[in-house]
Amino acid sequence: MKKLFFYFYLLFSTVSFAQDKSFDFVIGSGLYSTPARKPIDGGIFFNGEFECHYKERWSFSAGTVMTRYDFENKNYSTNPFSGNPTFRGNEFQTNFLAKYKIYKSDILTFQIGAGLGLITMGRENYIYNTQYGSYGYFQSNSDLGFPLSAEFYAKITKHILIGAKFGSFIYPDYPIIGNNIGLQARFRL
Repeated sequence: MKKLFFYFYLLFSTVSFAQDKSFDFVIGSGLYSTPARKPIDGGIFFNGEFECHYKERWSFSAGTVMTRYDFENKNYSTNPFSGNPTFRGNEFQTNFLAKYKIYKSDILTFQIGAGLGLITMGRENYIYNTQYGSYGYFQSNSDLGFPLSAEFYAKITKHILIGAKFGSFIYPDYPIIGNNIGLQARFRL
């Protein structure tokens, strides 16, 4: 409930100071990789975003990124009884970005963004016990970080835009947590 209240507060506070009065609802999906847990097998991400265009070149967005992926169980090669050869991992990111349009024409826009976000990383673990068999458990942790993005999109109609996005999430104490690249669709109000 607190997250929902936060998003509504963010939405209405963003709307109240907007001068350009154009807003985008953005959905996207694509490939995800993380250097923190190597190697991973084919992670897919989904994201949703609300973007408010402020003045001509600036915009602000609030969004989420959700992903699931598999990564290697490092103990499996030395001890095949340590559970599955791969573990399931997931991430949930919430972020707020300030974006600047480097190139803007009537049809094509290229923009970069940086901001502040919260990431929750979860993973499965298995424990093998010879007396009772193996069992699994799930653990997660959350931390603040810095999301980055580069995206371009083209206007198809007055309200529909499509494009691509590259994103990254950086921890202060670990260089890069996750990278994503994918397609996005925008609906402009």
